[in-house]
Amino acid sequence: MSDTQKLTLAKSVLGILRPMIRLLIRFEFTHLELSELVRQTYVEVADSDFTIKGQEMTVSRVAVLTGLSRKEVVRLRQVLEEGLPSMKQAPNRAQRVVQGWLTDKEFLGKNKKPKILSVKGDKGSFVTLVKRYSGDITFGAILEELNRIGITSQPDTHTVELINPAYIPHESDLEQVRILSICVSDLFKTAVHNVDSEKEDKRFQRQVTYSELDRTSVDEFRVYSTEKAVELINDLNKFLAKKRRKSSKKEHAELLRVGMGAYYHEEGHGKSKPDDK
Repeated sequence: MSDTQKLTLAKSVLGILRPMIRLLIRFEFTHLELSELVRQTYVEVADSDFTIKGQEMTVSRVAVLTGLSRKEVVRLRQVLEEGLPSMKQAPNRAQRVVQGWLTDKEFLGKNKKPKILSVKGDKGSFVTLVKRYSGDITFGAILEELNRIGITSQPDTHTVELINPAYIPHESDLEQVRILSICVSDLFKTAVHNVDSEKEDKRFQRQVTYSELDRTSVDEFRVYSTEKAVELINDLNKFLAKKRRKSSKKEHAELLRVGMGAYYHEEGHGKSKPDDK
């Protein structure tokens, strides 16, 4: 692959990663944890999709394909054999501050519960806590983040209290993420299939996007497209439900997973027309 082609691919990958990274940061999923999952997936895909017929997929070949060391390939294969994703967990800086608050005697009361801290001070203050456990990040940035996610509160501007030592996403949030992962995975599989396939074997993949529409037109389209999409999805659901009932009665039939998805997209264009005067 030429440098120009790799640059084009890199830009496409960034477009895919940005919304995913936004989601991961929201759920306090660090880059180290993601990196471990990416490494595992590289090995898994190399083993499953890039074998040469009649040849064993060696550790050395996986290392060549993925850029990982042979030692790392062996380790990741063992992880994959265990059947569950393994993550090198490293708490982010805000989490490290909370952990220090919960375990460091300087910031605990006689009952071993976290003290209400003065924001500034040479000893036992929030500034001291942050310096000790977050490295070079300013105390203001840590405090703002902990307040934002509901882990701390401030009775006044001079003190800070730990009110929720463990931020846990709502189950409904995680269920939405699970559904999102299925939708995105299905779309990617279709797109990659189309890249690799001959014209006659390509799968349906279309979208319609217009820029420079005013807000009224956008709102009208959102309502119109939702109505049409719901109508289509309901019709497809009825069709597939009938087919599945018939398929369940067939013996020794090859059973496949099939479907079609629809989504609405909107983002700012960065331009606006001046008001007429």
